Amino acid sequence: MKYRFENFGGIIAGDDPPMLAFVDRAFMREMSLGPSSRWDTDDESIGLLSAPTEVHIACTNACTARCPHCYMDSGDRDEAEMDTETFQHALKALARMGVFHVALGGGEALLRDDLFDLADCARDAGLVPNLTTSGLGLTERLATRMTVFGQVNVSLDGPGPLSAVFRGRDTSQQAERAIDLLLAAGVATGINCVLGRKNFDALDGLFAFAAAKGVNEIEVLRYKPTGRARDRYAACRTTFEQNVRLLPVLRDLSAACRLTAKIDCSFVPMLCWHDPPRELLTATATYGCEAGNVLVGVRSDGRVSGCSFLPPSDLSVFDLEATWTSTPQFDRWRTWPARACEPCKSCAYLDICKGGCHAVSAAVLGDGDRPDPDCPRVVEYARA
Repeated sequence: MKYRFENFGGIIAGDDPPMLAFVDRAFMREMSLGPSSRWDTDDESIGLLSAPTEVHIACTNACTARCPHCYMDSGDRDEAEMDTETFQHALKALARMGVFHVALGGGEALLRDDLFDLADCARDAGLVPNLTTSGLGLTERLATRMTVFGQVNVSLDGPGPLSAVFRGRDTSQQAERAIDLLLAAGVATGINCVLGRKNFDALDGLFAFAAAKGVNEIEVLRYKPTGRARDRYAACRTTFEQNVRLLPVLRDLSAACRLTAKIDCSFVPMLCWHDPPRELLTATATYGCEAGNVLVGVRSDGRVSGCSFLPPSDLSVFDLEATWTSTPQFDRWRTWPARACEPCKSCAYLDICKGGCHAVSAAVLGDGDRPDPDCPRVVEYARA
């Protein structure tokens, strides 16, 4: 078990089963952890953390798939892509900060010849490396080496021909082969599904496929208007009715298929529509926009952004350790709840949801400080 002290108590992470929980000071003491100098304050609220819990790193921008909806606009390598040594130094810097997980992706991470050297470095530094891949180029030999990752998720947006709904070509056989190879190698394997209006009603088929294969989770990712997907967002985003139905649909499919269903942080407004217990969301670290706090995005050249869907700043990953608590580039997102307008200002989930996805607001409304325009509460407020 790995843990980190925070002013409110601490964060505890485990591998078996995988979990990340925010706990209070009393719980930490019961676990014989503490006290800590970070408790030398009367403020026990969850605000700015001492470091991100997870960092999303694009190992490379290179990708041969060139999907039309790619939020990274992947295809060619970044000119200043970090070499092996630089990348390893970056991982060690994140470990010193107390980061728990690094999510390695791309582009297509498998196009880096040193991918397993990077994963080994992360493990040696105390980080849990996870991987997202299209499965393109995955071989039996490579699959057997992927036990170094805590989790490997294969991108698949629907069963069979529906896998082409956003990508423009049927990738189901490629994804299925990758899943079979990973499971045969004993790798914890899941599916990443980009969700929009065109494949929402195919979720039952995808869950049935996943359950039959024996994967351990499906993570549902919102179609976002960044990269090449920006011009297609209006036609591809989930509808109001689908957003309202999302939680009950995932709950029922998860129960029926006995399969873990996850959502990314941009779907948290849709979760909050159903008034879930606040204490449960807090304990499971379920938050909306936590750009520059709970998570950070890093491009393959080392430039840092609040999250992978926001433009990169002029900061480098090597700047984070020294400037984390005083990073002007992140203050806009960290302080947003204090500047929230209605209906977020009066919402009981303001401090959890934090206005939804500000990358969506920036692309759709031209102003990242506006509330997420697809949040059901925001839609209802506008209608009223």
